[in-house]
Amino acid sequence: MKPTTHVGSQRSGKVLLSLVVALTLLVMSVPIVSWGVAEKPVVVAEDGFSVVTRGHIEQIVTQQGELQSAERNTVVNHCEWSTSIVEILPEGTIVQPGDVIAVLDDAELRERLQEREVRYINSIAALEQARENLNIQVLTNESKIAAAELELELTKLKLDAYVNAEHPQKLHQLESAKVLAEETMARAQKSYEFTLSMFKRGYRAHDDCEAERLKVIREENKYKQATDALNIYTDHTYVRNMTQYVAQSQEAERNLDRVKIAARSAELSRQITLSSRERSYNIYKAYQERLKTNIEACKIIAKNAGAVIHARESSSSAKGLEEGSRVRYLQQIAHVPDRDNLKVELRVHESNIRLIGHDSEAVVKIDALQETPFRGKVSHVSKIPTSGRYPNYHLREYKVTVALDIDPELARTIAPGLSANVSIISDQRYDVLRIPHQSVVEVGGDYYSFVQSGDHVEERLVEVGINDDSQIEIISGLEEGDQVVTKPRIACASLIASLQDRTDTKDGISGWLAFLN
Repeated sequence: MKPTTHVGSQRSGKVLLSLVVALTLLVMSVPIVSWGVAEKPVVVAEDGFSVVTRGHIEQIVTQQGELQSAERNTVVNHCEWSTSIVEILPEGTIVQPGDVIAVLDDAELRERLQEREVRYINSIAALEQARENLNIQVLTNESKIAAAELELELTKLKLDAYVNAEHPQKLHQLESAKVLAEETMARAQKSYEFTLSMFKRGYRAHDDCEAERLKVIREENKYKQATDALNIYTDHTYVRNMTQYVAQSQEAERNLDRVKIAARSAELSRQITLSSRERSYNIYKAYQERLKTNIEACKIIAKNAGAVIHARESSSSAKGLEEGSRVRYLQQIAHVPDRDNLKVELRVHESNIRLIGHDSEAVVKIDALQETPFRGKVSHVSKIPTSGRYPNYHLREYKVTVALDIDPELARTIAPGLSANVSIISDQRYDVLRIPHQSVVEVGGDYYSFVQSGDHVEERLVEVGINDDSQIEIISGLEEGDQVVTKPRIACASLIASLQDRTDTKDGISGWLAFLN
């Protein structure tokens, strides 16, 4: 219980101390304010007031820029080789579409073209030869494959003929010969036996028996020969012939595969050679066309009508191109502006870019024609800032383009490159209350005006709107016809100081209360 009571006492003391300090500061602030307002009333001369009026107000962004052609056609060097200018029209020369503005030195390119012409012709001959070699190889392959296929077909026919014709016929012959020999041998034995029986009876001679016996021996030999021939054929000759014909057929198939593989390889080699020759031909042809294109590009042609303006040698040089100047690929050679339409290129500071919108109206005054202002309209606002110009590189500026609404005949009499002053109307308000800029002061983030009230001046909290070069819009806080101090920072310095003290005191009390709590 004791620790809780101690903490509660500390918190009560802290709150009490906060209230005492706040009341003390509040009491101290009352005399200060009363001294600044009640004890010393501000007196302003009659001519020190401005009247709150109602009317039109415009918010304007003013910027200096350069007059340019709306369609500034730039003539660029499309010759890829570094070369020099041989001829160029004088500045100001009027050209028509298709006229030659400048001529570049193409002697080196023509010499290269002649040197490459021989290589180009040789590449054509090599390409044609590769094509003919490929056609010959294709025909040769067809012939070899056809011969191998014929050989395979013949071996298959031989095997089929042997199996289905020659072998059955030969086997039938040998079997028939064996059967015939066996019958003949049997008949000879019977004849021998009959003759021998007749010899024993005395009807035949001994020589007849011998003759019959020899005949039997002969027929037995013939039978044995027929049997041996049949056995040799069935056991050896047939197996050998079948093996030979089957092997020949298989070898013919393998030979056909070899011929086809060799044919594909040879044809692929010819195709690779042809592709290589085609690439070489295309390279030489492309280089020839490239040289011809670059030779044609050595004549710089105008694309539109207008006056010729020479381009600069570089971005850092003020010297224009002339005869003998070296030029590189894609370098600007000249400008042929279309003078029927004009525009003004501006560089607007980042603090003002938010006030400018697309299609905002503008008034353009050309320095050389001050007596003739022109109407214009914002046609482009860059979304990406660029660095400021020398020496203020740290600044961030946006490119803004204003298109002029001008008669084309009058535009042709105005030379691009002139300086112009542009006033861009970012916002307009009609029938609004307005007072001079200096009649409004800012104190602590609020805006005040000092209004005549009887024989003294009182501050008035106001809400402001847009402003122009001299006046500011009053949204609330003042009425039309009110008399406001024109220069309050001089005439009402004490009131402004009192406002500042009250603002500081209020902020101080809030700070102390926040700190104590």
